[in-house]
Amino acid sequence: MSDSANDLILGELTAAVTGRYTIERELGRGGMGAVFLARDLRLDRLVAIKVLPPELAVRPELRARFLQETRTAASFSHPNIVPVHGVEESAALLYFVMGYVEGETLTQRVRRQGPLEAAVAVRLLREVAWALSYAHGRGVVHRDIKPDNILLERGSGRALVMDFGISRSAAASGLTQVGESLGTPHYMSPEQAAGETVAGRSDLYSLGITAYYALTSTLPFDAPSAQAVMAMHLSHPAPPVANRRPDLPIALAASIDRCLAKAPTDRYPSGEALGEALEAVQIHRAEVPPAIRLWVSRADQFFRNGIILAFVSSQILSRSQVSQLDKMVYAAMFTAAILTLWAQIPLGLRELARLGISFPDLSTALGLLDAERAATLAARRADPGYPIRRRRLWLGLGAGFLMGTGLLIFALKQRTPVSTGGYSIGLPGVIAVFVAVTTLMATLVMMIATLAGGGRMDQRLHRLWRGPIGARLFRLGAWHLPGGTPVGGQRATLSAGARTLVEALPAEHRRAATALKANLQHLADRIDTLDRRERELTDSAAEIRTPGGVTGESSKQADLQRDLEVARVSVVEERSRLLQAVESARLGLIRVRSGLGGIDEVVTELAAATASQSGKSR
Repeated sequence: MSDSANDLILGELTAAVTGRYTIERELGRGGMGAVFLARDLRLDRLVAIKVLPPELAVRPELRARFLQETRTAASFSHPNIVPVHGVEESAALLYFVMGYVEGETLTQRVRRQGPLEAAVAVRLLREVAWALSYAHGRGVVHRDIKPDNILLERGSGRALVMDFGISRSAAASGLTQVGESLGTPHYMSPEQAAGETVAGRSDLYSLGITAYYALTSTLPFDAPSAQAVMAMHLSHPAPPVANRRPDLPIALAASIDRCLAKAPTDRYPSGEALGEALEAVQIHRAEVPPAIRLWVSRADQFFRNGIILAFVSSQILSRSQVSQLDKMVYAAMFTAAILTLWAQIPLGLRELARLGISFPDLSTALGLLDAERAATLAARRADPGYPIRRRRLWLGLGAGFLMGTGLLIFALKQRTPVSTGGYSIGLPGVIAVFVAVTTLMATLVMMIATLAGGGRMDQRLHRLWRGPIGARLFRLGAWHLPGGTPVGGQRATLSAGARTLVEALPAEHRRAATALKANLQHLADRIDTLDRRERELTDSAAEIRTPGGVTGESSKQADLQRDLEVARVSVVEERSRLLQAVESARLGLIRVRSGLGGIDEVVTELAAATASQSGKSR
């Protein structure tokens, strides 16, 4: 759309909405029309007004179809669909008013940040799948699912689908060939490319292409022309997404590959089914408490700074010009500084122990953080532009090193010996030395930061924190803490973790603390009972297998052993559920302590677990 045509449309739109909306600015334009930010004067809220291309407005059959389908979309009420407030028409215009979502499209996000992390992609895909399931249940197929039609809300990260009801009218008008040859054909399903009737599974194929792009910054099918791309959709199998993102969880990669099946019957039957499949990816994602994240970043920094300070001090103390007394003073100063830096590591561990975090919790969290970093780096490397940016960075660093070295050589040549000994250097030499030293130090720091950004340095350091040295530091940090040192597993977390957190609640939560203590004690007693019951069942089963044990027919012994094993498994499962409830309460209390959660939710969940267990015990 040309600027003159857009100005004409803006003038007509302004005249059409006068008294109801004020146009503030243009948000964007494309083959499917222009979008303007406006203010609803009656409700005093921001809205987005999308004006359809004039080709739609001048053809009566397309106008009627668009109005009918968009009015259907206007009846939708779903948190992951951009709401349509109204559909309007004038003699020369077709436009609709929709909710204004402050954020960016998925296309803009990928172009700005590169491929999405797996966890972010899973959440996005589930939300879009839910939106499609909702629309399909009401008989509406989107027909144009692509990154440009998925908005990501700033702040919440929520995904919202827009432009329901437009694509069918656009396809009938031929606009997909005129204005969308670089977009829509890349996301068409095979049946859509063949001109066949499409159903909800066609949207799932397009969502699979969208997921492929979001995770790799590339498309499975690409060709110079729209016709060639559509032919590839019809005849070429999609390359597995794991070929380009081997770090992806298997369940996520399998879900995307299934969406890209050529036959609609081989895809998921519905958006809801896709969302359920993606849940398998979600449930294995563990959260790292903010307190551990803070300690890890500070511990890594303190340790590295101590190493750097030790290196600098060794260089200073090795100089022969420094007197023996000065060396002793400097050695004492540097030693005190290094030990003080490293002492912050166990002191930080003490704060973690106060929160009820155990050493196994810390070890697990470090593994999760390393996995997060690896996934982030893998997503970055999957971006086709990453090698180019990396090459430019190293070329720049190399140029900086050469420039600094050259200036330093130039400065050395400017020196002239003086009779009293030493050298004299003029102003150009002084400037050259200053620029050379500055450039070389900046280049050196950038090189170190670039190498450290690969994560190998931190991974080696995290192995130290997770090993015997880390365990000893944790015991040192938690020394003489009330409630014991939570360095054990689940039982230690139960006694010294959740209970310690309850005791540390502020005064305004005293009533909640009383209920939490009672429920925690009840669950602890029940867990102890289940422990004893499991040992009894195990011993009884062992006696049956012993020659001197229970006598009788072998079939009866087998039945008894089977009954005992069933009872033992039931006990183990119940104990696991109770431990999970206590662990969930402990993490909830950590969030409360960090200011990221509310106490009421923790009380409610723990009370429900206690009530459920009490009902079973009766």
